[in-house]
Amino acid sequence: MVRRLLPSAAVAEEEVAEPVGPPPERYWWLWLVLLLLLVIGGLLAWYFLSRGDDKAVVPNVIGLREQQAEIRIEDRGLEALARSAQSDRPQGVVFAEKPGAGTQLDKGQTVTIFVSSGRLAVPNVTGLRLTDAQQKLEALGLKVEVKRVVSTKPKGFVIDQDPVAGVSALRGTTVTLSVSSGAKPVVVPRLVGQTQGDAVQALTALGLKPLLKNVPSDQPPGTVVGQKPPAGKEVGKGAEVTVNVSTGAGQPTTTTTTTTTATTTGTTTAAAPVRVPRVVGLAQTPALRRLNLLGLRPTVVYVRSSQPANRVVSQSPKSGTSLRPGARVRVNVSTGPNPQPNSAVPNVVGQDQATAAQTLRDAGFRVAVLNRPTADQSKDALVVEQQPRATSSIPAGSQVTIFIGRFSG
Repeated sequence: MVRRLLPSAAVAEEEVAEPVGPPPERYWWLWLVLLLLLVIGGLLAWYFLSRGDDKAVVPNVIGLREQQAEIRIEDRGLEALARSAQSDRPQGVVFAEKPGAGTQLDKGQTVTIFVSSGRLAVPNVTGLRLTDAQQKLEALGLKVEVKRVVSTKPKGFVIDQDPVAGVSALRGTTVTLSVSSGAKPVVVPRLVGQTQGDAVQALTALGLKPLLKNVPSDQPPGTVVGQKPPAGKEVGKGAEVTVNVSTGAGQPTTTTTTTTTATTTGTTTAAAPVRVPRVVGLAQTPALRRLNLLGLRPTVVYVRSSQPANRVVSQSPKSGTSLRPGARVRVNVSTGPNPQPNSAVPNVVGQDQATAAQTLRDAGFRVAVLNRPTADQSKDALVVEQQPRATSSIPAGSQVTIFIGRFSG
């Protein structure tokens, strides 16, 4: 007998069949994260292992005192090498380092520190208004001294400075500024050969004050035989002019100690001895002027010294020594502790004052002018001597003094 399955039984059989599950999940992104962590870990391990104990980082020592900077560098196991150089920083303070802060070095390597010498180059302020020049100098820690001078330049403008621009100077150094007073200068007239009355009249007409000195001379009495300042010199209105007037007493046997009195022939063989004055500690020009007025002949030698530039640091013979007029006195003048490179002094003996001064300035030197204490300071007076001597090798910017007079014979 055949049994037929009912439709309901077939349905029941289908419901019993096992269902097919979903495909398994993929975790590939986890493997990527693990790989990235391994790379980072390897890099960190390499970094820390490569540093080791033999490496050091350069510390920042700018702004510290030299000794403090050296201690900080040496505490890191590095060597410190100090070098002195000009800087706006105070003296003894580090203003730069090489290599820079943060650089990694092997222990024992050298770090160079640059320590301020406290020196700076004097700026050029000539041609500026006084207020602007003062601000510029004082901003660098320099002091200012003002000297009013007659000049054709506008009133209140700086026409000269000492020390000159470019010279190295310590903070606190005084810079003397020659500032125009705005008053027009007066040119001293030629008086030699005139009578006393004519000379006085010529000076007073120009607003100058005559200062009369009677001197022995073989010229007729009342004749002007010498003057100071010399003819052609520019002076301020109201300045004194010394006028040497002959007494007609013939040729003298001794010289005098006045600023312009001497024999008309320049003879000093019978002159009385003079005592050497003390010039140590003076600036060069006042020192040479003092010796020159006594009839002594200074010899200038520049020497390295911690004293300010252009100051007399020693002399020979010493003060109080008796010498005859015309004798030499050695004057040692300081170049300062940090002079400029040397230059050769050109020969200007025999030139007129203006030409000689320009020649020396063109060579990079400052110029001072002194008149020999002779009776005749006429227009044809020339440079009879210079100090230091021609071909001397002295720091650029130093002073060369020229002596104006007439050659004998």
